[in-house]
Order: sequence, then C-alpha cells, then structure tokens
Amino acid sequence: MGKTIVLKGRPAYPGIAEGEAMCCPNSIQGWAGVEGRTGKIIEKGHVHEGESFDGKILVIPTSKGSCGWSGLFQGPMDLSGIRPAGWVVKYADSKVGVAAVLVGSPMVADFEEDIFQYIQDGDHVVVNGNAGTVTITKPD
Repeated sequence: MGKTIVLKGRPAYPGIAEGEAMCCPNSIQGWAGVEGRTGKIIEKGHVHEGESFDGKILVIPTSKGSCGWSGLFQGPMDLSGIRPAGWVVKYADSKVGVAAVLVGSPMVADFEEDIFQYIQDGDHVVVNGNAGTVTITKPD
C-alpha cells in the first residue's frame, strides 16, 4: 500500500463507501453532460468524456448547470442502479446535496483544503459520511 492522507470536511450524507477516485475538477454538466442509463460522461472536452462514474468515488468542486442537475441522478440512473459509490465535494450546494440524498451515497463536503491537490484519479478513497473524513491511499 502507498501513502495515506486523511482530509476532514463536513459530514454531508451518512454512510461509508470506498472505491477508485474519479476527479472532475470542472464538475460535470447536468442533463447535457451524462448519459442517464450508464453514468457515462458525454460532455464534450470533459477530462473523463466517455467514462462512467458508476461505482466510483466522484470528486467534484460542486454541481454544474441548472437546478435539473440533481434530477439527473433520480431518473434513468436510479432506475438502472447507476450511481457514484460516494462523493467528495469541495463545496456542497443544494443541487449536489439533493443528488446525494436521491442516490443514497455517502458524502463529505465543504473542505478548507483544495481537494484536487490531494486526490487524483485512481487513488483508493474511503468516504466516511458519518465522521466527515476522507481517507486517500495512493497507489504504490
């Protein structure tokens, strides 16, 4: 195992989840940015265009787009069982908060640190939405 880092944020939705980090420093456009049945990012030019966030720890600064952003996670994705395993969010606005509740994935939010300075794609991340901690393990 590699180096371990622990960040402290605000417990925003309870539970514990772990998985591979998918970092989206520019967030993800709502309705126009994700294919609803697969969770595949279709936003043109997105760093993860063509990849699905299903089962990953989604690391974003906040939501992006209109109030329909959170509805994206309720419709076809919910019916298909597509969802992030957990959320690490620099600043939780109401849209991302509603999305976490809709899919029932743990969230830690509102960090003082720049989360993208510590978490990179492929890191193993444990989101503890009960304690408000995010444990990052770097690959060897």
